[in-house]
Amino acid sequence: MINLKTFYIAILIAVSYFTAAAQVKSETNSNTTLAQLHKQLETVIQKENIPGLMVSIVKKDSILYVGGVGYADLQQRRPVDQLTQFHFASVTKFFVAMGIQQLVAKGRLKLSDRIRDIAPEIPFNNRWEDTDPVRLVHLLEHTAGFDDVQLNSMVNIGEKPLLGIEAVKAVSNSLTVRWKPGTMMSYSNPGYNVLGYIIEKVTEMPWDKYLEQHIFLPINMRNSLFDRNGIRMPNFATGYDFQDGVYRPMPFYQPGSNGAGSALVSNAEDMARFMLYLLNGSADSTLLNNTNLKELETIHSTLASQAGLQTGYALGNDLFPNNKKVSLRGHNGKGEGFVSWLFFNREAGIAYAIAANSVVNMWPISQAIEDFLTKNISPPKLTSVPIDKQKIKPLLGYYQFMNPKNDRWEFYKRIFGGIELRGISKDRLLVKKENGQIDSLVHLGNGIFRAKDDIIPSFVLAQDSMGQPFFQGYGNSFYRKVPRASLLVQKIPIYLGFIAILIYMIFSLVGVVLTFFKKMKLIDLGIPLLPTVGTCCCIAAYRLMGLTDASHKELFTSFNITSFLIFLGMLSFAILVIVSSLLLYKRWFQLTPRWLRLLLAFCNFFLCYLVALLSINGWIGVPIWMM
Repeated sequence: MINLKTFYIAILIAVSYFTAAAQVKSETNSNTTLAQLHKQLETVIQKENIPGLMVSIVKKDSILYVGGVGYADLQQRRPVDQLTQFHFASVTKFFVAMGIQQLVAKGRLKLSDRIRDIAPEIPFNNRWEDTDPVRLVHLLEHTAGFDDVQLNSMVNIGEKPLLGIEAVKAVSNSLTVRWKPGTMMSYSNPGYNVLGYIIEKVTEMPWDKYLEQHIFLPINMRNSLFDRNGIRMPNFATGYDFQDGVYRPMPFYQPGSNGAGSALVSNAEDMARFMLYLLNGSADSTLLNNTNLKELETIHSTLASQAGLQTGYALGNDLFPNNKKVSLRGHNGKGEGFVSWLFFNREAGIAYAIAANSVVNMWPISQAIEDFLTKNISPPKLTSVPIDKQKIKPLLGYYQFMNPKNDRWEFYKRIFGGIELRGISKDRLLVKKENGQIDSLVHLGNGIFRAKDDIIPSFVLAQDSMGQPFFQGYGNSFYRKVPRASLLVQKIPIYLGFIAILIYMIFSLVGVVLTFFKKMKLIDLGIPLLPTVGTCCCIAAYRLMGLTDASHKELFTSFNITSFLIFLGMLSFAILVIVSSLLLYKRWFQLTPRWLRLLLAFCNFFLCYLVALLSINGWIGVPIWMM
């Protein structure tokens, strides 16, 4: 930890330096207030088990703080300072979007350009291409309908970084369009890998070198780079995985594909420079002017934006409605041992960036900084508009969740992630979630709503061009109205399958005792025991997959004992259920009483249904290394 004397000296140096460099007017701050914030951050990192924290806080006319708290390297006891470099992961996308927007401003690209026209060699599949092509804006706003990155494509364990079209081909297993482009948002890292390649195609420069020359250099971000090699540099913070009270250093990886969605490395000084530019613009013609910066904040392509909602993911940045005084735009990032947030409000003239060298809860840090930045800002006066019942009442009903990030791993959200628009009360829309919680959304007019504790709208209820009702809210979640029965037909067999698993688990425990005392034959015990063992294997495989994803992504890229155990564990469930069903068939007439046969038949029927469902959605015997 740094002491207060060192902290005050760092503040004085930082303010003096940046005032000259950025030609902004310094603001006199209360040392007591800054000291209180610093003390609060120290308390938070202790409570949240954060090894080190980078902090950069800016107002429109001044740098308030650049530096850090805690340690960049726990083994060497190296403290975080204003020069410590952190991996910013997906915050990279904001810079890539700025690079694309620069090319748009120069007339070298248009947001409406078809990807097929820009680079026909990009390997993507879109069955709506003739009528609804994938356009540049869809990649920027994650509305192309691509899957997120597959497990075996997240990192590159080769000797060299992936370059050019080969880097895009490395993530081509995600580049299948799942719905008409521009309908709804679904976060897709591979879409930004494609954008990196487009920068290269248009500029005839590597995308990272273009951004360094056209963003970093004009802003004087001298200590920022894009880490495409996975090589540890002397001033890099070490990322950690905190488990069971122990900090384990995380490896550095070469990014999967070309790194255009995740490779940014920066520090507190450079992020302060960047945020000053965001808030003030620049006279440098290389950089985007205020008009183009505003364009970055505008959502162009979704059905929700066409219906009037501007909360959500725009060109490389998202809008977050949770602050009670001002709304903040920006991006967050999470990688191997790092998490980062960059937030700003150009109208209010405030911005901050934070990064930690462990994947931890950043919300308490964010709250402390936002309270500090907005202490002199008054909350807005909130209004509402009565709901036109004749217009909205026909739209009430059950809505199915439609836009999972990855169809394979989140297929169940389409079944269980729905909501019900239950009723109207004056200016409120009542929404029941799947967990039973009922939200009361405040109407602001034209089918636009806000959560009762938010200051800006983040929900919209409208109809598409075909007259089909849709609802967007809860982040960028998109829902379509469907008959409830269509989902119940899918849910009920799944619930019955889970009941069958529970019955067989209990039956197996009792059966082991009965078999031990020779009251039950071993072959009959196999009927409930085998699916129970298969269920445990499947759960263990899924758990192993999660642990590997958190700390050893390189194991997904090849055939090895870990990837094979995941494959075998998920396959075991199907095999053992089938064997159990064959045993039941063989022993049918020997099993008594009759109710027992019927119970076993019930259980095996719905277990076979689960096997079929999981097989159709790719969960049975997943060969992760060759997805």
